[in-house]
Amino acid sequence: MRRTAAAFVVIVLGVAPSAGAQAKPTQAKPVPPRPTQKRPAPARRAQPADRFFISVNGMFQSAVGDFGETVTFVENAENGTFSTDYDVKAGPAFDVSAGALVWRNLALGVGVSRFSKNTPITLTGSVPHPFFFNRSRSISGEIGGLEREELAVHIQARAMFTPKPKIQAMVFGGPSFFSVKQGIVNDFEISEMYPYDTATFNRGISTNVDESKIGFNVGADVGYFFTRQVGVGGSVQWAAATIDAPASSGTGSFDIKAGGLQVGAGLRLRF
Repeated sequence: MRRTAAAFVVIVLGVAPSAGAQAKPTQAKPVPPRPTQKRPAPARRAQPADRFFISVNGMFQSAVGDFGETVTFVENAENGTFSTDYDVKAGPAFDVSAGALVWRNLALGVGVSRFSKNTPITLTGSVPHPFFFNRSRSISGEIGGLEREELAVHIQARAMFTPKPKIQAMVFGGPSFFSVKQGIVNDFEISEMYPYDTATFNRGISTNVDESKIGFNVGADVGYFFTRQVGVGGSVQWAAATIDAPASSGTGSFDIKAGGLQVGAGLRLRF
């Protein structure tokens, strides 16, 4: 037999590790963490530092308006009249208020104000003649000493702001409950002598009207605090109501205006 030599071609693709050698695991390089950027927190509105507040003010109240009344009476079988003009002047007033935050910058409060002033009165009239018709005598006079007193309770919704830690501001408004006492002239006395062609005014006879009415109030207040709790401040407030007063003749009524513009300053407390 003829033997054919076989050729073997060995292609070495790689060197296999020996049985005793172990492949070393490859270690991945650590990846440093990426820095996270924090978004800036949204700006918040400045909140009032404390929940409760008290203010005490000396105020100056402007004149809210004069008023008057005309009365018809019967004397010597003929009608006579007299008119009174009341001059309500400006003057000092007192105000104290307190309240508390109820939600965010919204507060509820109550204030009490008092105003007292003497009211000068001018009286003019026409008095029938005791002997002749249509020959009335004219009279006139000044009357002093009649007092106006106003006591008002103000219910207020207040928006409070603290632009700086030492400054606190408020705007407010709401209904007001007025109680007004006013001296009014309901009669007068004269002196006369025969033949009664003239009459002279002697004095007025007065009574007090005590009435109540609901009105309104609006205003603003700014305080500066030396410490967290104690400071001073200024306030401006408009509060008004119209009172229906019974007429001196016993029938009908006439209007008395109460309140007015109040400007003042005083003590501020918060806690």
